Parts: sequence; structure tokens; C-alpha cells
Amino acid sequence: MAIKEGWTGRVFEDFEVGDIFRHALGRTVLATDNIWFTLLTMNTNPIHFDHAYAAKTEFGRKRDGQSGLG
Repeated sequence: MAIKEGWTGRVFEDFEVGDIFRHALGRTVLATDNIWFTLLTMNTNPIHFDHAYAAKTEFGRKRDGQSGLG
């Protein structure tokens, strides 16, 4: 895995599987992000946004829309 400096000016063809980009930018993933991503992917299973339904499942809480989202 190559560690590369920043990504400014790169296009899709410049990326390779396993590349690592160290950067200072970041943000907190919020519940709103989960809802938007769930709806964007049309994955409207209530386990992703319905607290009451999710509490009754084996997980006991809401699940993020896709792994890695928070």
C-alpha cells in the first residue's frame, strides 16, 4: 500500500486499490448522514432509522446504512 500526499487535482484513474491518503480533514457522521445514505441506496429497512423497531431486533439498536458509516 502506497501512502500518497493529498488528493488535490487527482482524477479517478489516479487512484489504486490500497492507496492511503493522510489528511487533516474530517467530520462526524451524524444520524442525518445515515438517513440520507439509507434513502439514497433505497435500503428502507426500518432497522436503519426506526428506533422502536430496531430495539426489538437482535442488535438492540439502529444499524448504520452501510458498514463504515458510523
